[in-house]
Amino acid sequence: MKMKIKTGIALGLTAVAVTAGARELRVLAIGNSFSQSLMKELPAVAAAMPDCKLNFANMMIGGCPLERHWDNVEKAATDPSFKPYSISKSYAFDVEKGKSLPRKANIPEMLVADRWDIVTIQQASPKSPFYDTYQPYADKLIAKIRELAPQAEIRIQETWSYSPYSGLLADWKMNPKTMYESIKAAYDRLATAYSFKVIPAGDAVQLFRERLPVKYAKVSTPAEIAAMKQPEVLDFHHDPVGNSRWGKGRKGRKDANEVKLRVDAIHLNAEGQYLQACVWVAALFDVDITKLAYAPNLPDFAERAALMRRCAADAVAARRK
Repeated sequence: MKMKIKTGIALGLTAVAVTAGARELRVLAIGNSFSQSLMKELPAVAAAMPDCKLNFANMMIGGCPLERHWDNVEKAATDPSFKPYSISKSYAFDVEKGKSLPRKANIPEMLVADRWDIVTIQQASPKSPFYDTYQPYADKLIAKIRELAPQAEIRIQETWSYSPYSGLLADWKMNPKTMYESIKAAYDRLATAYSFKVIPAGDAVQLFRERLPVKYAKVSTPAEIAAMKQPEVLDFHHDPVGNSRWGKGRKGRKDANEVKLRVDAIHLNAEGQYLQACVWVAALFDVDITKLAYAPNLPDFAERAALMRRCAADAVAARRK
């Protein structure tokens, strides 16, 4: 079926010119799985854009909120052997420097491990809509970054709202759009307080949902999901967020050894990871990401990939106003 794509809707922004001359950026993300998802596509997207050279490292603890990040800083101050973060990295230049980065580390250690140009922070996704969970931990973490990496610009990754399959939405009396609006308000409040730039991944996801548009014909109930048989999976209707697969659960859980349909309603899928990477490269390097020729080899993805590049460009351009 041929997909109809809406163009020129909302924002009405013009693309920015590609930056002249090669740029090299060293970027450290203090995050969780919502920054770890960059490791799949960000290196390829940066490499495919002219003159965009990126050294990127991500500090990963799954689901880690700002409060825990700060608690980890305080613990590392009294116990330097405390290294709770898994470090993932992709170095396009100074490769030997990248090889010297530890596999496990703490925040103070990583802040001085390279001369970072940019350090990013973000809230954990279940807390992102609620600004009272950001403070005072964001203030303290920002102060520590400024102390140990004073040369680095601090940016905020705006995270995204969940797919309709998330049970938390019902608990919060939200839907994907109202969750997005709450997330945007919270991140904007923090960014405004410090005059920080925002990497608008959440804006781009929402633009894509509206422009495709993403329309869920039906959201299956938990009982219907439990009754599904292999190889049936859920239809996310090209939402960048959400996936389902058949398999065993995580170690330590009661159903760890049971093969059943596992539903992820909060993380970016393979297409969404491409959208996130496009946003980051457009924001970090100030380039026109619509000129990107690269897209991952995914089924029937070419038209959606083009729309994602446009959404990424427009989301970043809107933040420059």
